[in-house]
Amino acid sequence: MNQENLSPQSRSWKMPILLLIIFTVLGTARLNQFYFYNPDSSDYVLMARGFVEFQEYRQFDRPGEPYFTLRPPGMSVLLIPAAIIAPYDVIAAKVTVLMTALVMIWLFYTLAWRLISSTDPESTESLSPLRWSVLLVSLVLMTNPYVLVYSTIVMSEIPFMACTLAVLYLFSAEEEKWSLGKLVCLTGLLVFIPFLRTIGVAMILAVGLWCLFSRKRWICLIPVGFAVGTTAFWMFRNSQFKTMSYSSIALQEMKTAGVVGTLISMLNRLLVHIDGLFQKIFPGLPGTVPEYSGVLSGEYHALPGSPLIYSLGSVVIIVISLAGMLCCWKRGGAVCLLYLCLSLGVLSVWPWMQTRFSLPWLPMILVFVPAGLFYIKESSLGQRAGVLKTLAVGGVAVVAALLFSQTWVDANLITTNHLMKTESEEELSNEDLIMFASDFVKAGEWLNQNTAPHARVLTRRAEVSTASHRYQRLFYFEPSNIEQLHKAIQSMGQCYLVTYSKHTNDMFPRYLLDDDLIYRFTPVYEEDGIVVIEVTPNYEGTVRDQYWRDEEAMELARKRLARNPRRISVCMTYLNQLLKAEEYDQIIAFIGDLEQAGIQDARFMSMLGWSYLGKRQYDQALEEFARATRTPGQKMIRGNLNDGIKLALKRRKAAQENQGKSQHEKPGSYLKLTDNMWQLVMFDKAEKFAHKVLDSKQATTAELDQAHVWLARLALIQGNAEQALQELTQVQDADNEAAQALRHRLDLEKMITSAWASESASSKVPDSSQILKLAKLYEEQGVPGKALKLLQQAHDRNDSDTQILRELARLQLFYSLLDEAENSYLSLQKTSPDDPEIKKALQQIARFRETPRY
Repeated sequence: MNQENLSPQSRSWKMPILLLIIFTVLGTARLNQFYFYNPDSSDYVLMARGFVEFQEYRQFDRPGEPYFTLRPPGMSVLLIPAAIIAPYDVIAAKVTVLMTALVMIWLFYTLAWRLISSTDPESTESLSPLRWSVLLVSLVLMTNPYVLVYSTIVMSEIPFMACTLAVLYLFSAEEEKWSLGKLVCLTGLLVFIPFLRTIGVAMILAVGLWCLFSRKRWICLIPVGFAVGTTAFWMFRNSQFKTMSYSSIALQEMKTAGVVGTLISMLNRLLVHIDGLFQKIFPGLPGTVPEYSGVLSGEYHALPGSPLIYSLGSVVIIVISLAGMLCCWKRGGAVCLLYLCLSLGVLSVWPWMQTRFSLPWLPMILVFVPAGLFYIKESSLGQRAGVLKTLAVGGVAVVAALLFSQTWVDANLITTNHLMKTESEEELSNEDLIMFASDFVKAGEWLNQNTAPHARVLTRRAEVSTASHRYQRLFYFEPSNIEQLHKAIQSMGQCYLVTYSKHTNDMFPRYLLDDDLIYRFTPVYEEDGIVVIEVTPNYEGTVRDQYWRDEEAMELARKRLARNPRRISVCMTYLNQLLKAEEYDQIIAFIGDLEQAGIQDARFMSMLGWSYLGKRQYDQALEEFARATRTPGQKMIRGNLNDGIKLALKRRKAAQENQGKSQHEKPGSYLKLTDNMWQLVMFDKAEKFAHKVLDSKQATTAELDQAHVWLARLALIQGNAEQALQELTQVQDADNEAAQALRHRLDLEKMITSAWASESASSKVPDSSQILKLAKLYEEQGVPGKALKLLQQAHDRNDSDTQILRELARLQLFYSLLDEAENSYLSLQKTSPDDPEIKKALQQIARFRETPRY
């Protein structure tokens, strides 16, 4: 056969192979040992191994090993081969995702080629230039930074994209005859897609609707029926466990919001996802921060010009794609359009608003662009050669510029990846890369080697368990208050905290390392951007000056700023530190310099609003918040802006009603702030507000007494009993209960210390009721560790006192001192064998000693 007689399809196989080789090189250069999304990526890896070991879809890294219902199991099923070959290995999981990316690119190229080849089978000449359009569109897709990033992280977007393209490929044949093999493939795909991503239900509905209106396609309703059945079975399975699922969250949000609120929320979500699609079509859209910005060094690469230009360009591409869908209506176009509409509707009520949800639309839109170009050319511009040539040259120039921009970002991603694997922790911090280069798996390895098998972990990132093989609970330290942290620790048993190191200061309240009164948080491992913190009782009930400096976070922020003065994330870190320090004028001046340099961001305007709010300039605050709402990127901080606007309006109204005099100047307000700061374990600020009460000329005797009580408590946590006593002597009201309790505590401490000092170590304390009273006072005043130490000392002197032993055992269990608590309760059980509290405590100790099935 002559070369001229070969079909275009038979001559095009070399090109997709070349594309796959290129993408394989790019993807391999992007591989690293770090997880990206949390907890999704690590959950997929853990659950895959769970399928191999136990054939169950359970969170076997969590105490109680609950059945998992939140995310469907398709991604973990896909990772089973990797879990067998290399258990808990993220590189093996990433290679699996990369392989599905290669399948996706192959399907994209062959589908696009099939669509244009069948557009006009009689005219091979007209297909020649369109072959280049297929190549260009394929290059645009495979060089897209979002595609490269998601092809090298453990997430379900890329496998989902491959499956949806495979469905379209099955429908793209010219003949509507369905063989048994095609039906089996369609059944497998439709069953599997919603288990990869729940949004895959939209694909089932799209195929069902398309097949319903033609007798020739009724045969395809069989795969649709199987898919609906398996999805219904999954939903029924989840409902049986009465745990959290996507559908239950969505329904609850709609009930809470009501009809009007739901409609407004739907509109807002639609705008967010459409904006997210525009960002995927043109990565680096001006006025936005790309999702992959955390793994890029240096300044963000933004496209030049106005966002409006690229939004219009995105609309043009979508219109061309729609033309292609109409042109190929019976060859996948109808199914694709129905899916896009249905998935947009589903996302409008989805509980989460993440712009990554629009990524799977990208290949489905781009794959119809070549066919759309042909359709428009043949229908409108066939007789206008000059216009056609001009548009073609312009289009090629735009594509070439986009390819250059995307390739530049890809190169930066690859070089940054090398930095993340080789540079030191401090250097990565200065480059603002430390968050995504923090190696939590190494923290898990340390825990595996240095802790008891029954030790538990409260972790900021879930991949710790892949190496620690310890029960863990995911805990976000930064938005949680101290009470929530304490409750989480008490619910876990003997545990360690794992979080980011000091270089990512905002991810953990590091002042707790020195200032927590209930626990001692002591760093025992701090490397590779992470810190492992041991939790022990605070036996002294005092603060210390050992691990945290107030100025440290600001110093680190300034170092980063000196290295990257125009990187938005670096600027925001610095501005957040200024806001914490209440340096409002510096914030306003700094943002003013940025805006003069042409750098504008909705978050900067929001920061200006909060700064003016702190300066009590409410009109300027409202003006900045309003300006932020008109700026690109404001959708992601809309809640923050709404809170700022509400607070500014409230405070402006209060200021007008009080003739401009702020309520915060009253001593009573300072006392409330003192109490708030104490609850937040911000003792320096508590002391500052207490002194403001003493300095106020408006303070009443009762308010002055309360301020002295606070200062006495602050002196006690510093270990300064004499200073506390001096403050208490200045309390004028003899009936002040708080002052009486502190005096009683000091008197009992003095008496018991004196009694123990005058007796031998083996002597009994004359009156154990005094010990119990003091222990109770310690607990009431927020220092139970001090009570534990007191009771232990008393028990060592008199081990026959069951009252002291019972209280000691309770506190030992409170602090998860399991061996000590077990011994104490077993001793109590000898005298009270049927006591239900003792049995319950021993059962709790047994639960805390359970180990996971790794």
